[in-house]
Amino acid sequence: GYDWEFCQIMYNYLDQKFQAGRKGLKYAADKGLGVIIMEPLRGGQLATELPSEVEQVFDGAEVKREPVEWGLLWLWNQPEVSVVLSGMSTLDQVKQNVEIADRSEVDKLDEDELEIVERAREKYRDLLAVGCTGCNYCMPCPNGVKITRVFDLYNRAEIYHEYEENKENYYDLDEEHRASSCVACGQCEKACPQNLPIIELMEEVTEYFDDKKPKAVRNEG
Repeated sequence: GYDWEFCQIMYNYLDQKFQAGRKGLKYAADKGLGVIIMEPLRGGQLATELPSEVEQVFDGAEVKREPVEWGLLWLWNQPEVSVVLSGMSTLDQVKQNVEIADRSEVDKLDEDELEIVERAREKYRDLLAVGCTGCNYCMPCPNGVKITRVFDLYNRAEIYHEYEENKENYYDLDEEHRASSCVACGQCEKACPQNLPIIELMEEVTEYFDDKKPKAVRNEG
């Protein structure tokens, strides 16, 4: 065999404890590995889909930046990060990413700015109904439940305060794809890297969209 030269992990300011996370980043760097970051903006959620409560946190910063800049600079601020894989679909996004990269450097963010990011993270976590990252390790469900889609609708209803819209989207799913079709086989829970109580959460989602109930927050990240 050969010695490893680099590794790739999912890492962003929201998911600091997911999978390898911050501890894995430091461990790999201490071993001399280059570390490649994927999902730096969580599939765009940290760039263009921020809840208003999180935007308000960033708006309170002395230095004004776009959400995408906060997310990327937070990563490049850390000396252990070697490469950041940022998905881009337009030329403007390419230019924006390049400009941010040119301005980035280790320790660019001061303590006050790092505190801003931490407050934004905490606010986002408070809004999440389920700490699902959408990794799809739980899929496919043998009974047809679209687990990550169901959780996404649940989170969107809570994060963006759009219950009726997401309830409608939930019932647009075929019945077999809804949370109520869960038979508690447990296959998904064995595969979930977050160790989410998916069976229990399926019951919660069913009740939530049937008749809105208070959420039970389960976020450990």
